[in-house]
Amino acid sequence: MKSKNTLIFTINIIMLVLVSFISLLFGSKILNITDVFNAIFNNSTSKYSFIIFEYRIPRLLICIMVGMSLAVAGAIFQGVLRNALASTDVLGIGKGAGFFACMAISLGLKEPISLWAMVGGLLAGTIIYILTKKTNFKNTSIVIMGIAISALFDAGIQYLNISNSENIQTILLWLTGSVWGRYWNEVKVLTPYVVIFIPLAIVLAHKVDILSLGDNIAINLGEKVSLLKVGLLLIGIILTTSSVSVSGTIGFVGLVAPHIAKNLVGYKHILVIPLSGLIGAILLITADIIGRTII
Repeated sequence: MKSKNTLIFTINIIMLVLVSFISLLFGSKILNITDVFNAIFNNSTSKYSFIIFEYRIPRLLICIMVGMSLAVAGAIFQGVLRNALASTDVLGIGKGAGFFACMAISLGLKEPISLWAMVGGLLAGTIIYILTKKTNFKNTSIVIMGIAISALFDAGIQYLNISNSENIQTILLWLTGSVWGRYWNEVKVLTPYVVIFIPLAIVLAHKVDILSLGDNIAINLGEKVSLLKVGLLLIGIILTTSSVSVSGTIGFVGLVAPHIAKNLVGYKHILVIPLSGLIGAILLITADIIGRTII
């Protein structure tokens, strides 16, 4: 079993490296392999070094970090809430973060958009937690409340869309989600969240396993269930909102990647969480390549 899991992780790491390299090849100007290698290792003499280092590498790093963050957050939500449909999109956290970010754009606020996105995500997560706590986090109640919260914030985004025509292009970018036009400044914004909270999620992965067994069993095992749930959900919310603040609302990664990981390595979150991160990065890079070259 260990050798199988090692092989699965190795294959996914190789796939991540491969799609990352392919991502550096494609864009408005398609480069060949020699051009990319020369730009990376002989950047002082390569005429393509500016394109690679100022445009494509930052965009690639954003894809990797956003994909990993959303996938890890999705794995946490599904495990803690014991709901296979739980994700950043279904729970309305992405919409909440997007609404507050769009509101900041519309009002011309000078504070970092990431801060307002964080407030929106925390608010959406708090509402979901309060409304579903009394029902013991039943699947139907989580999905219904999540859809309702998502619809509420989405209505707010649409209102901002209509009432602020001068900012409509920026707001629409948030609605669709994109890694286009992301540079080193956005990489610097996102890096601390990824470096701190993804390893923290992996460290606490065994706690997600305990919560997946149910509240009563977790209490019998001596866990402070409410505090543990709040802490783990907070990690997922921070990863989600920090990603939304950079890329806008991208929902599919957080739902799909954890399910692929579980089908490959089972339900132990010490394996599911890091593998979800790898798969999430691969999915988002692949989607970006397709968006740049085919669509």
